[in-house]
Amino acid sequence: MSVASIQAFVARVAGDAALRDKLHAAAGVDDIVAIAAEHGHAIDKTVLLREHAKALSSAKDHELAAINSWGDALMHCFGATEND
Repeated sequence: MSVASIQAFVARVAGDAALRDKLHAAAGVDDIVAIAAEHGHAIDKTVLLREHAKALSSAKDHELAAINSWGDALMHCFGATEND
C-alpha cells in the first residue's frame, strides 16, 4: 500500500459522483478504507492517516474551514477535483 494507491482511489472518486457521495457520507477513516476496498483499492489505515495528517498540516485555514466530512478531507489532501 502506498500513497499511489490512495491517489488512484481518490482519482476514481473525483470522476464518480455516486462514489463521491458515498465517501462524503463516511463517518470516519474506517468507512473510507471499507469503501475503497469495495471498489478494489487496498488502502492501509495507518498510511492513510499519516499522509492525511501531513497534507492537513500544510493547509491554509480557509481550506480547512471548507472541509465538512472525511470525504472532503480526503479529496482535499490528495488534490482531487470533481470531474462531473
